[in-house]
Amino acid sequence: MIEIAAQAMIGETVSLLDLPPLRGNPFDHRPIESARAQDLVGRDSLMTRIREHIISESPRMILLVGEGGSGRTSLVNALSSQVSKRFVGKIWPQDEPVISIISEIAVGLTGSFDVPASTEQMCERLIDTLEQGTGPLPLIALDYPDTVPMNDFLARMSPVLQSLRALIIVTLTPGQLASLDEEVLEAFDPSEHLGGLSESQIQRLVDNLMRRKARERWIVNSDLLSAIHDNTGGNPRAVVRTCRDLVDERRGVGSEGTLERLVGWQRIVEETDDPPEETPEPRTEPEQAPEPEAEDDEEDWDTEPEDLWEDEPEPVEEPEEFDWDEEIPNPEEIWEDESEPSVPAPQQGQETLDSFVVAEEATGPVLQHHHAGGLSGLADRSQRVSAALPKGPDKTPITVAENRPQLTPAPIRPPPSPDPESAFVTEAKPDTSVTPTEDQPVMAAEGALWTVDPSLGSTLPNLDEETKGTPEPVFDIEHSPPPPAPEPEPVFEEPEPTPPLPPRIPIPLGPSWDSDEPLDRSRAANVSETERVVLAEAREREVSPSDPALQAVLEVGRTRLSQIFNGLRKAGLLSVRKQGRTRLFKLSRAASLELEMT
Repeated sequence: MIEIAAQAMIGETVSLLDLPPLRGNPFDHRPIESARAQDLVGRDSLMTRIREHIISESPRMILLVGEGGSGRTSLVNALSSQVSKRFVGKIWPQDEPVISIISEIAVGLTGSFDVPASTEQMCERLIDTLEQGTGPLPLIALDYPDTVPMNDFLARMSPVLQSLRALIIVTLTPGQLASLDEEVLEAFDPSEHLGGLSESQIQRLVDNLMRRKARERWIVNSDLLSAIHDNTGGNPRAVVRTCRDLVDERRGVGSEGTLERLVGWQRIVEETDDPPEETPEPRTEPEQAPEPEAEDDEEDWDTEPEDLWEDEPEPVEEPEEFDWDEEIPNPEEIWEDESEPSVPAPQQGQETLDSFVVAEEATGPVLQHHHAGGLSGLADRSQRVSAALPKGPDKTPITVAENRPQLTPAPIRPPPSPDPESAFVTEAKPDTSVTPTEDQPVMAAEGALWTVDPSLGSTLPNLDEETKGTPEPVFDIEHSPPPPAPEPEPVFEEPEPTPPLPPRIPIPLGPSWDSDEPLDRSRAANVSETERVVLAEAREREVSPSDPALQAVLEVGRTRLSQIFNGLRKAGLLSVRKQGRTRLFKLSRAASLELEMT
């Protein structure tokens, strides 16, 4: 059984993989480089949109978000093959990352290693060089490791990146995206998220990679393809690693058990190894020499002395439990067994099928009853019945069975009941000696009629006259209406004190402002001219870092203006509140009082 299951398992495995001849393993989970951009799968729409921005000279700042292995680096490498000028940053500098990366971008896009020592001059030269360029936009991609703290870096880097005439892509994980501040997110365009591959896209990826090592396509089995998709979630790196392990296992160079983990074929083999238990049935076996162990057991049962249990008291009879597995013997077989030599009856309360087994002289000694409970007892009885059956064909001539008395008792008929004596019946005749009485109606009411015998009609009063007269007093007591009860005098009751109303809770109807920071008087005394302009505007109205009028007056960008607002708020000079994604500032109460005093 195990060998058959193993052969079936091997055949099923071969048919499930169905790999074509290979010169090696074509699957490796390295990122796709610019030279193999055609192998990128499932990112066509995103590639088309970004390429359109590059060709139409529309500068963008894009956040490319995806899990590890989702293909962020492969997408950046494929885009770099579409442009002539590009910078792809992959190595994170340890010291001064902002200055180092700006210097690397300047060298990569200007082509000159003569970089000014001043960071401001270097940024101005980079901006001027890119502004004078024509044609498709250059590509700037910042593809750094997942462990890099991107919030502080992008907060300092975004003012420079916003001034560049280029298409800028920053790759992030979902965790890095969640750590960014709102000011940093507002500087970028809506983020692009990379999802998993579908089953058809996985088949396309397999076709692109198989071209390097095989002349035939590997059409992946539908069940195996679904298992790969379910186990990897469509992550490109996980898909390629799984296919690589399947090929290694098929070629016998490692990764054993990969297919087992995918489709679970070992579970089918385990089910076939354990067949369901079947109840043994008595069957006639060919004549063979008895086994010595069975003879020893029979001799042990038969050599027990007959007087072994004489000194012990007789066991108390107990109700026998009904065995639903035992077959009820046919009554004809019972009568046929009476003609054979009788077998000593088993002990009381232990009747089983062994009571009807007859041991013949040629088969050896008579088998004694051996008590056993549960399924083991049924198996022992079946074994003893099989051993006691005659060997070879039965040579007893077939005779017509004699009529035997009926086993079921005849139905008991009830004794005949004596005939009941006939009752004396006389014919009823009307008595003419009694004159019939006719009742005379007296009066009728709703639903009732009163009658009286004609002989008593004179005793009835005249109801019509009684109703016309006035009622006479009963027992010399005149019926007069009772005098009206005197009205009670009003009693003055003190009014119950009304419970006091609950105190009113003031509900602010205006916008809610955050709590102010404590006022720093030394900082308020040393504000710059730019900060004075901001405080003057905040005293008149609510302002925000995105205010175009304030940016035009101060000639600064939104990021620099946001830093000024944050510094004034920490000094306790400004109050802040949120309205959607915008922060609004006004002059704090403490600062207003301070300005009035001075």
